[in-house]
Amino acid sequence: MEIYERLDQLQTTIFANLDSLVRTLDLKDEEYTTASDSILTQINHNLSTYKDYLRILKLEKGYKSSLSIPTRSTLQIYELKYESLKKKLRDLLIFMNDSQQYKVHKDRLLKFNLLVPQASKSGGSAASTNNLSARDQLFANRSTSRSNESTGGIAQQINSQNSKITASLQASRNLLSATILQSELNIDTIDQQSKDLLRLNENFTKFGDLLNKSRGIIKFIEKQDKADRQRIYLSMGFFLLCCCWVIYRRVLRRPIGLLFWSLFKIFNIFGWLFGSGGSREKVDEEFIEEIVTDVSLSVPLVAMLASTLDSSVEEITTLLHSVITSTTASAERLVDEL
Repeated sequence: MEIYERLDQLQTTIFANLDSLVRTLDLKDEEYTTASDSILTQINHNLSTYKDYLRILKLEKGYKSSLSIPTRSTLQIYELKYESLKKKLRDLLIFMNDSQQYKVHKDRLLKFNLLVPQASKSGGSAASTNNLSARDQLFANRSTSRSNESTGGIAQQINSQNSKITASLQASRNLLSATILQSELNIDTIDQQSKDLLRLNENFTKFGDLLNKSRGIIKFIEKQDKADRQRIYLSMGFFLLCCCWVIYRRVLRRPIGLLFWSLFKIFNIFGWLFGSGGSREKVDEEFIEEIVTDVSLSVPLVAMLASTLDSSVEEITTLLHSVITSTTASAERLVDEL
């Protein structure tokens, strides 16, 4: 409640300043200018402090969203009071300007002897009639009529010019008041646009953070995909190497040995090495019997190994297909969410 009390005090001081500003109209020109300038500075300072207090109340209203209805109504009342004070100051300045212009116009007429007081006019006419001679009295009407005509034409011209000047001043005053109101409206629109721009900036920053996070997630998924591919390729290579080793150990070792033995037998390499025929024949027969038994035993093993190879290849292909489909589905889901 301290802020509301300060606002009331400022309102009373502003009204007192307005009263003192009205009283400065009776002063002279130099005193009027100095006094009016000092009082206007005080009024502007008080209005600025009033507006600062209103901003503080608005900020408190913004922080405290759950305000009661009387509190909101009092804040609106004080805002209306501020607007009424500004309007009264504007009207008073316009009135003072008009009165000052009227005073200047009146002083101008007095300076050019176009607005003579009644007492001085009657006293001057009596003295002139007493001092005039008969001849002057005879031709006085003619000269006075000419002077009156000339002074009347000058007065009409001055009055017309003054009326034009007052009309232009009134038009300029209306234009200035309209421009002031338009500037206030422009300030309000600029404030609203600045608030909208701040909100848009906040939304853009949030969107940028979201894009950065999504980019990091996509990079992580790509790295995981590459690592999974490398693991799959390594496992397939190791599996193929194991299959080749098993095929060589179970199937190809004896036929390769038989091939080499036949080549050695054809070129009689064993005869050259050992030099005995009977023993060589016995060794050949025993070796042939061993090869035949090994081949007869390796045939079912080869068939079983081929079936196992076919089943393992099918399992690997299904596993690869499931992995690829899962990665593509996760990537599409992430893209849809972004």
